[in-house]
Amino acid sequence: MDKKIFSVLLVSLIARIFYFFHSHPIWWDAAVYLSMGKYIFSVGQLGLWEPIRPLLWSTILGYGWFIGLNPQIWGYIITTFFSLGIIYLTYQIAKNYFNQRVALYSAILISFTWVFFFFNFRLYSEIPSVFFALLAFYSYQKKDLFLTGIMAGLAFLTKFPQGIILVIFSLILLKSVKKFSKLILGFILIILPYLAFNYYLYGSPIENLLFASEVLKFAGIWIFQQPWHYYFTTLLYQNILFILAIPGIYFAFKKKRYELILLFILFLIYFIQMPHKEIRFTLIFLPYLAILTALAYEKIIKKLPAILIIITIIFFAMNFQMDYYPINEEFHQFPYGEGEIIITNPLTAYYTPSETTLLYYAWFDYESAKTWLIYIQENNPEYVSIDSCEGGFLCNPNEPLCEEAKQEIINYLEENYNKEYYKKIGVCEYSIYSYSKSLQSLKS
Repeated sequence: MDKKIFSVLLVSLIARIFYFFHSHPIWWDAAVYLSMGKYIFSVGQLGLWEPIRPLLWSTILGYGWFIGLNPQIWGYIITTFFSLGIIYLTYQIAKNYFNQRVALYSAILISFTWVFFFFNFRLYSEIPSVFFALLAFYSYQKKDLFLTGIMAGLAFLTKFPQGIILVIFSLILLKSVKKFSKLILGFILIILPYLAFNYYLYGSPIENLLFASEVLKFAGIWIFQQPWHYYFTTLLYQNILFILAIPGIYFAFKKKRYELILLFILFLIYFIQMPHKEIRFTLIFLPYLAILTALAYEKIIKKLPAILIIITIIFFAMNFQMDYYPINEEFHQFPYGEGEIIITNPLTAYYTPSETTLLYYAWFDYESAKTWLIYIQENNPEYVSIDSCEGGFLCNPNEPLCEEAKQEIINYLEENYNKEYYKKIGVCEYSIYSYSKSLQSLKS
């Protein structure tokens, strides 16, 4: 291994080890993946299940729990290896297409882009999916198209939008039946068990994939809706040098590196047109952005790596922040007894040693609030856990009827259930209600 890329990887690892020892609360999606991992390896006895989620990342996290490790720490370790792999693969792909300087600049850019560093400890699916996607790209460069298909399949099973990779490579290889067939065969072999599993559970191999796109249109959209230029402004705030990707596209076009250009542009277009926008989605196309930026830097600014390093460090420092996201752990770790537990936050499922029912799934609105009120009235679940500040129990501000229906649920629980736990932190209220048959008999 070249000493320079080894140095980049070593510094990246040391920085991640340092950040590892700071607090990293479990965010929503991470709680889902961790809980699904428990569900998979307990064969449905623990955790939770969301049909719209790809299964590979949950399975990897769940395996850590299955062998007796702390799944959170296990996830951080695995993600760190994936992150270092992404840095190295970005370097190799750029080196294969251009030269060693472009490769090194690309590795530095991606390694010390804050969003990439920060999500090393979020346990979201973006970083694992990018790792498999880059393995697919690297295999494509090496003309191992069967392996390209396999890795594209693994990327897809980690995050569904990564299927764009297969589309791009398929279009390029369409003229050669032999090459195209190898690519598709590798992909199908990987995803066929997943499609068969979907058919067995849901009666359709792809209906849950279509439903996943619907969820993104409605679930918390008032929180995540952003203007079309959101990714341009946020990426420039991550590193002003990314503006060089524009001339970088021109230089890559001159070199006939069409795959690189298409991967960057199509992913960017895909996420721009989605109403649900988050900075973490830029991780999907960040390696291609870094390579295009590095290519233009090498062509325009020539041999001045110190400037690139200084600017990158400055922007990394500007974005750097310790993770502060208060989590009411005593609420999520409440010692539930036996019986059905309805939850509004998936983190409860991660800590609870029993299966849970998801009130929030797939999104919360007037109709779902009415449905859940009837469900609670008719089934008398043993526990109902309410977190007023997370997406599972939030109404769209433009739907006043939803707030009324939500209040009906609260009123019913207050009148017919025992309140086992209550705590208010800021504007957030945490309540746990338990159903008591003896109490009901006295009231009746």
